[in-house]
Amino acid sequence: MTKIHVCMISAGLLLVFGCAAEQADHCDSRRAAEAAAPAPRAMKMKPAMARRNSADRAVGNRNFQVPAGHQMTFTARLRLSVGNVRNAISQARRLAMKFGGYVKRMDDYSTVLAIPVKNADAALAELSKMGVVNSLQIEGNDVTHQVTDLAVRLENLEKSRKRLLALLEKAGKVDEMVKVENAIARVTTELERLQAQQKNLNNQIDYVTMYVHFQAAVSRTVIQPTSPVSWVNSLGSNLLAFNQRLVNNDKSLIIDLKLPAGFVKNDDDGAVSGNHCIIELASYNNAVTATHWYGSDYASIKFYAPMIQKALSARFRTKVDMIRCKIDGYDAVVCTVKPVIGGISYTLRIAVAVVKSKVKVISARAKSADFEKALPETAWKQMLDSVSF
Repeated sequence: MTKIHVCMISAGLLLVFGCAAEQADHCDSRRAAEAAAPAPRAMKMKPAMARRNSADRAVGNRNFQVPAGHQMTFTARLRLSVGNVRNAISQARRLAMKFGGYVKRMDDYSTVLAIPVKNADAALAELSKMGVVNSLQIEGNDVTHQVTDLAVRLENLEKSRKRLLALLEKAGKVDEMVKVENAIARVTTELERLQAQQKNLNNQIDYVTMYVHFQAAVSRTVIQPTSPVSWVNSLGSNLLAFNQRLVNNDKSLIIDLKLPAGFVKNDDDGAVSGNHCIIELASYNNAVTATHWYGSDYASIKFYAPMIQKALSARFRTKVDMIRCKIDGYDAVVCTVKPVIGGISYTLRIAVAVVKSKVKVISARAKSADFEKALPETAWKQMLDSVSF
């Protein structure tokens, strides 16, 4: 091989590696040309990438709109309170498939979904209906420069690889062939790395990553006391406490009444049905109205009624139905509230009667569907009619 030939190969390698070194600066002349004429770069885009224009992605996606001429990635973080975490995670998985997405990660309390951008708003709306939304955060990241940078670097590497392959054909000595093959291997490795990076970036552009965290709905508590009477503030605090330990004893109920069909006594202060409807009985000391106690100046139901209604409304932030009545001849009120927690409707019904020095409370609670089966209006009324204070 002539000296001229050797010089040509050496010069070729220098040219290839010189160009590769300049990729960090995007080869200034190439960057100037790209800036002046972006159309050729758009022609280089793969068909799937070319279809990702802002007009297509903005349709029906008010939360995930992309400015014209830009490329964006989006993430959404949603925290929900639900009635059943396990069921919610399964529902989220089915929802992802429904909208053409998939599950990226899942554990006992959360899941990470990838949803096509065009369906992201609809999917987010359905996810929000699964429970009570505690927080929602949507973040967009402009990756236009990264897309352009990767396209230019890949184009330069492709050209470098072609030059090296041409040099390999001209190489005559073994050591020269080894040098060129090593150079080709390095360029090919970098090319494959950037192609994988481009594929991952395109996936982030095409899909919204949704981080969804579920937590079991817990009974809401009054942030600040709404009543000066402690037992009034506690009404409804155990709405979701359904784990009951049945107690077998011979004690009488603290309020004499006839339990509805399907209920069994649970200690002396309550009863439970087979479908988890719970009746609880309580007795509290009544307040005295007179400055000096004369033995009969006790507070009436008019004193407690507004406090009870306000406390329940503050706890559950929903309508409280209250009716006035008499139980065993004593003035009383019955309050009914039907809060929806974690997408599940519950019914809480409380009867409060003022009986001289005591205030008697009869409450029943369950999921609304179970409540209607175990304790319909007629059964509730018959139970109150059977009360003997």
